Amino acid sequence: MSPTASPFRPLAILLVAFVTVGCSGQAPGAASKVTPPNPRLTDAASAAPTAAAVEASRDAWLVAGQRGDSDLQVLLASSGERILDLPTGSPDSTWGRLVTASSDGTRTVVTDLVVQPGFGGADQTIDGAWRLPTLGADPVPVGVSDDGQTIALVEDAPAAQATTTRFAIVARTFAAKPRIVELAGTFEYDTLSPDGKVLYVIEHLAGPPDGHYQVRAVDTATGTLREEVIADKTGDEEAMAGWPIAQARRPDGMVFTLYQGPEHPFIHALSSTDAWALCIDLPAGGSDDPAAAADWGLAATTDGRSLVAANATLGLAVEIPLTDLAVRRSVRFAPSASSGVSLVKFGHVSVGPVGRRLVAAPDGSALYAAGSGGIVRLDAVDLAVTGKYLEGADVEAMAVTPDGASLYALVGAAGRIVKLDAASGAVVGQVPGDGFNRLVAVAPW
Repeated sequence: MSPTASPFRPLAILLVAFVTVGCSGQAPGAASKVTPPNPRLTDAASAAPTAAAVEASRDAWLVAGQRGDSDLQVLLASSGERILDLPTGSPDSTWGRLVTASSDGTRTVVTDLVVQPGFGGADQTIDGAWRLPTLGADPVPVGVSDDGQTIALVEDAPAAQATTTRFAIVARTFAAKPRIVELAGTFEYDTLSPDGKVLYVIEHLAGPPDGHYQVRAVDTATGTLREEVIADKTGDEEAMAGWPIAQARRPDGMVFTLYQGPEHPFIHALSSTDAWALCIDLPAGGSDDPAAAADWGLAATTDGRSLVAANATLGLAVEIPLTDLAVRRSVRFAPSASSGVSLVKFGHVSVGPVGRRLVAAPDGSALYAAGSGGIVRLDAVDLAVTGKYLEGADVEAMAVTPDGASLYALVGAAGRIVKLDAASGAVVGQVPGDGFNRLVAVAPW
């Protein structure tokens, strides 16, 4: 971590980390300087800017990463100026503190990093190679309890060669020696209870079905694996099978993991406070196209009343009220077509809400779903399509500024970040540089 300019005030950011968990697989349904960007990035960019687009021209800080660099950088969107380097870690809601884990292969240093002020913090060293867990394709690590006091690390070892799985439970005060939890079999991190007293893990089982798993609970104070399996409270005894894509958490301890099942996607809803679960099946479609099937995103509506799962590549969106955890509305729409030459438009041949595949507008009016064919804007009330942005572009991640005026999109293999007017989709700018592969936070300048 090395500041390259004057310190900045803490980022006011809302993060979206929506990735993973599942049920049955047998149900239905330093930045390099480059030539200034071409103003005609898309057809929309050539149109006269709207009043909203002019307002959206305000600058922003972005937290992003580039290929070949394991660390992150805070950069000024308009100029690409690299303000600060940050190690990859699990952030708090303002990005003012990060929990990081750095290993040299024989020992690991866990740090409670204070980003501002001082760029330092307490740490603890653990023998062995450990890392913070990640979920699905989300690049932001997890592994910190909601109360911020308990850290769970996973052993950085090839799971396929292991007959046992080890986790390290670390108190964030670093006042006690870490507890090493050793489990017979192959396990993965799922979540922590809000108070850090229970570690939930995914136990991988032999098939069939392909991707067979079950959810188990570990008491972190003792390292003991509870005998009972976390089963679907509806009594459905169908085998759970799938691979996590995204995960969303609520302050009350409900954790929702979106899985890609062998035949259809589903959401595994887990009460991490009371140790019960249920499965919510999503519409089938695209199972013959693994890339498209993995393009599901999960986000909570701004009012906190519903979850929305959407797949812009397949043209599917589903609303699930949190009152009954059942699908209330399922909508199909024409997806934007992907294009193998779309990135030519970007000069190459190939704190607000942030997400890889789905984010909600801060004012609750809309959701933005990204995929291989661009971004689809959905009305938050009825999930109707109200706009299509960057059509033909492969969008890897999105970030909405806290005022909802601007939408930043990480586009394609070239790794360009473009700025859109969130209301109209007009391209109003581009972050200098390329090779970005992560876009994880945004805050207004």
